[in-house]
Amino acid sequence: MGYRPTAMAHGVAMALLLQSLGAAAQQLDDLQVTANRLPQSQADVLASTTIIDRAEIERSQADSVIDLLQNRAGIEITQNGAHGTITSLFMRGTESDHTLVLVDGVRINAATSGGASLEFLPVEAIQRIEIVRGPRAAAYGADAIGGVIQIFTRRGGEGTQAALSLRAGDQHNQKQNLFVSTGDTATRLNATLFRRDGDGFNALASDASGERDGFKRGGAQLGLSHRFGANASLSLNALRQDTDADYDDCYPLNASAASNDCRTDGYLQTFGGRYDLALAPDWDMAITAGHFDERREERYAGERYSVTESHRNELGIQHSFTRANGVDTLGVDYRQEHVDFDSASPFTGRYAKDSRENYGLYGMLQREYGRHELSGSLRYDDDSRFGDETTGSAGYAYRLTSAQRLGLVYSTAFKAPNLIDLYGPYGSNPDLDAETSRNLEAFWAIEHDAWNARVSAFENRIDDLIAFDPAFVPYNVDRARIRGVELSGGWQYAGLSLRASLTHQDPEDRDSGERLKRRARTFGRLDADYALGDWRYGATLRAAGDRRDTRYTAPYGDTTVSGYGIVDLRTAWQVTPQVELSAKLDNAFDRDYTLAEGYDIQGRYVEAGVKLTL
Repeated sequence: MGYRPTAMAHGVAMALLLQSLGAAAQQLDDLQVTANRLPQSQADVLASTTIIDRAEIERSQADSVIDLLQNRAGIEITQNGAHGTITSLFMRGTESDHTLVLVDGVRINAATSGGASLEFLPVEAIQRIEIVRGPRAAAYGADAIGGVIQIFTRRGGEGTQAALSLRAGDQHNQKQNLFVSTGDTATRLNATLFRRDGDGFNALASDASGERDGFKRGGAQLGLSHRFGANASLSLNALRQDTDADYDDCYPLNASAASNDCRTDGYLQTFGGRYDLALAPDWDMAITAGHFDERREERYAGERYSVTESHRNELGIQHSFTRANGVDTLGVDYRQEHVDFDSASPFTGRYAKDSRENYGLYGMLQREYGRHELSGSLRYDDDSRFGDETTGSAGYAYRLTSAQRLGLVYSTAFKAPNLIDLYGPYGSNPDLDAETSRNLEAFWAIEHDAWNARVSAFENRIDDLIAFDPAFVPYNVDRARIRGVELSGGWQYAGLSLRASLTHQDPEDRDSGERLKRRARTFGRLDADYALGDWRYGATLRAAGDRRDTRYTAPYGDTTVSGYGIVDLRTAWQVTPQVELSAKLDNAFDRDYTLAEGYDIQGRYVEAGVKLTL
């Protein structure tokens, strides 16, 4: 699979930027842009990748991004309670702030904690998700020790389209979603409006009162794209979601015991723009700009306890040069982030410093010489708070046949200390160093029209992990070694579609010899869908082994959370080209399980809906 002539490279970039919901989008399903910041076929990328497109999202009838990602190859997610509560994502056994999450190219990792609020992302507004496993710091800078997840919001197509979805389920859950778009070959405009609310369930395992944790969320997504002839295009995107959710086990001011009258409300919003210009037949330039805001307000017993806000501005310029046997990329980017914090607690101060800047310079190259494929990248980052860092990667693959490859990738990465660890009000350390990692991955991959498979073995060594002393002051001390094997693949035949993944890993704390907490040694997922005439049937199996965790109620200390196996069922009937009825049964066997010690997860859940398409 060689590189195509230069005009094709620019055309693919334009097509991906302006992809529609129809046939054009389907033809681009195997293209991804996240691994090397360029549109490429999955078969030409050395990194381990997964794509979840809009068709799969709709087939799955998933409630959230969490449902879409849970137990995919390399991915584990925990959640402290019901809908809208804080989530943590662990990719390939790394920490919850070691995965970079992007929305239309804009970072959404909070400047405070370093993690991404997946609970704030609306599945209704998502066109596709690209997952890249393994360090990508040489392309993106800090935070990508475990990998990168990029979420692309909905896109419009040619002509006028509209779709209205109405759904209702247990616990008085209600969902409304409206998507509209209009456009021609040059200009396209789309909008998504969404809302969901419900009574929820009692998420605290130790609470026998039956009190439920209700929630509501809503928001909008807008997209606009325009092509200026054959050589230039502009894309603008905006997303906002507001969330209001109950949760349990907080400590109001002047209270001697924990309360279940806790509430969090806030929002996440992103604004992004990209301008692509073909400066020459083999020279493309992209200018990107982005803005991110996140606000989270905590209320205990009806009184506002704290407000935390993260803000970020980004700007980047990238040049790519297409060669006869590869492509070269050069880029610079700038990032400025700021936090605001306010608390009613008399024991809490403010951030000693509440902003930072980062300048990055990177270069990447990819080459093919017959059956040999080479890739390399190098990046320099200069952070205004902790200093500079240089990262890189080198990869090689040998194409055994036109469909099979063997490969080896070595990469380094780092995680900059977040602002709460450096200057936070709860205990901080301005002398923290960056967490650093070295990763080696070997893989075998095969790609056919009807099926594909990949086996990856990896080892990631992480140094200077940030830990906390008895006074809750952070310091660099811990080391981790994470070894693992991933198996993933898919198969399509007639109306049957299968996608499966299995991960076995050993995430070890090198100082204690213990397994890292909230990571299973083995977990996996199987998705099966079958189309028969106007009907679709589907099932998802998600399973994971036991995990270590911490118990915060008597008896206090370390504990083991049992493994689980969950089956979700779904069906849909295309009544007419304009009307579709669907229903699902999540946790069909009503298994009791937990992802985080002390918090229950949704039991059996039934939901049905109708989709009307213009």
